[in-house]
Amino acid sequence: MYTMLDNRGASKFDLYLPGKLVASLHYSIERDRVLFVYLEVIESDAADQHCAELVSQAMKDVSMRRLPVVNTCPIAAKYLPPPELSPAPVVIVERPSTDRSLDPK
Repeated sequence: MYTMLDNRGASKFDLYLPGKLVASLHYSIERDRVLFVYLEVIESDAADQHCAELVSQAMKDVSMRRLPVVNTCPIAAKYLPPPELSPAPVVIVERPSTDRSLDPK
């Protein structure tokens, strides 16, 4: 079971599985918006699953703050929900490539 913590001191959302950090989404809060800056995967096993879960939970957190998201991270962009399903308004600055997989195969 995943747990996400908002590490405000480091400006990042950290995603954990029991006992270990698996991914982090670095962000910046500017005036009236949240910028998703950089998504990093620490645990490469199930990287796509970790990224999808982290972006989903981060979007829910941001929507509770009633702030829009500006995404500049091409990796995070791959996991953003379609606009009609998004819990928060999103502006995508960096478009993702067509390959969604992070698993080296």
